[in-house]
Amino acid sequence: MSEVGEDFLQDLEDDLESFNDDKNDEDDLGKLRSYIDHYQPAALSNYQQLNVQDVTSFPNFESNINALLSKPNDDDLTQTLATLNSLTYIAHNEILVLHNLLKLTYSTKFGELESLVPQPLQYANVVRIIETNEGNLETDAQLSKEQVLVLNMSMKSSFQACVKVDKVKILQLHELLMTVSKIRNELNSFILSKASLVAPNLCSLLGPEVTSLLLSHSGGVLELSQVPSCNLASIGKNKHLSHELHTNLSGVRQEGYIYRSSLVQEQPLESRKQMLRMVCAKVALAARVDAGHPRDDQLGRHWKNELSEKIQKLQEPPGISTTKPLPVPEDQPKRKRAGRKFKKYKQQFQLSQLRQLQNRMEFGKAEQSVIDDTGEELGLGMSKSLRVPVSQGNSAKMSKTMKRRMEQVNEQAKAFIFDGGEQHSERHIGNTDWFRHHMGNK
Repeated sequence: MSEVGEDFLQDLEDDLESFNDDKNDEDDLGKLRSYIDHYQPAALSNYQQLNVQDVTSFPNFESNINALLSKPNDDDLTQTLATLNSLTYIAHNEILVLHNLLKLTYSTKFGELESLVPQPLQYANVVRIIETNEGNLETDAQLSKEQVLVLNMSMKSSFQACVKVDKVKILQLHELLMTVSKIRNELNSFILSKASLVAPNLCSLLGPEVTSLLLSHSGGVLELSQVPSCNLASIGKNKHLSHELHTNLSGVRQEGYIYRSSLVQEQPLESRKQMLRMVCAKVALAARVDAGHPRDDQLGRHWKNELSEKIQKLQEPPGISTTKPLPVPEDQPKRKRAGRKFKKYKQQFQLSQLRQLQNRMEFGKAEQSVIDDTGEELGLGMSKSLRVPVSQGNSAKMSKTMKRRMEQVNEQAKAFIFDGGEQHSERHIGNTDWFRHHMGNK
């Protein structure tokens, strides 16, 4: 056969292989989309009679997912990433279902373990280590020394060794959890490498790691844009342990993916709570912009600079206010009111000459005093008496009504004195006649 014929056959084989690869890719993508459209989580109402293999079918698509991840970049990257985001969301749900089934199965033997180890993978590893006595809690289950100490103390009090559980079922659930978790990590790594193409503004604002976690949890950019900003902080939040506090020194309870971003962690503890709120508001805007297929990440970089400037202004110390001294008082005589009307008005309240003399005392001489009508002792001072001369009386102004009252009082006093004298003389004459009558008879 000639060289031309051999080249022609080789080209046909290459075209056939590429056609088969494209067909396989389409089959893989079609199978995964069909699985996503018809996905329903398993119900655990009758978990005791439920077969482990019927709980999840997600590991059956591992080969299809690996083939889709190994496919080179093409023009349909956005559609592929949307499918992978949906698969990541399904993997997250499957891990929760398997975790709940494992807790229901093992709660009869060690019910307190759920509150001590809330993470699904750690819980499965701890159960496997307890049942098989193989492995270490710190290295295999990745527990801290404090968790190991609390767990050992709890096993002495609430662990029921006499209760029998299905060991084979527990090991199968552990294996399924590990498999689904491994597939989810591979999906997250692929999305991380392609996140800047799908959500450029979110990557500029939070970084590709946090962006991929948010997209994987929500299922895509469109789904993330529909989440309110007040709920973004709780995405990826870990469950609190029973022996831990629910808040840290920063006062933040929603320690999710956004809280672990560098934009929040670079701030001091007292500013992280306020920075988290501002970042969540900008993330909601960036997700809505990225859902409309933007061309660049200009808005994400602008919002990041804006947040940095705002938090820098909030952390600045308050300005020192200069204390202004009081003005120098003017050493000049103040202007006094004068005039004929003001002088006449002041004369109404000035002291009389008699009162002025009464307020003075002679040096070295005893002051004379008199008893007034009320029985109080009054000092005379330099005045000889308290009688007011007619020519030197007080010039205080008296109203007409007061003058009329004073005249009435004087007339009443005179009438009283006159009537009282007549009655006294009559009484005196009557007594004299009475004495004469009785003394003469004797």
